[in-house]
Amino acid sequence: MIVNAPIARMLTTEQSSAIAFIKVDDSTVTIAYQSNPDNMYQFTSESQTFISQLTQIVEAEDFMGMSLGGIVADARRVGDLVQTV
Repeated sequence: MIVNAPIARMLTTEQSSAIAFIKVDDSTVTIAYQSNPDNMYQFTSESQTFISQLTQIVEAEDFMGMSLGGIVADARRVGDLVQTV
């Protein structure tokens, strides 16, 4: 199993209209949304492939041209991210 180093990033509304903060730490993803940046939500993922891809996207200055909010929404819809708290 590949273990990723934790990465955390604060985002402006220009960078993401949906996500204010994201932290990826192994199989745990913590997110605060722009709509309520003081409230943190925690998710887990059993897909190491998804976690690796998400880490690469979050690390990239421009999110590799992708919508971070869209990635999170899709992952929740298909079960790659499951809310725990």
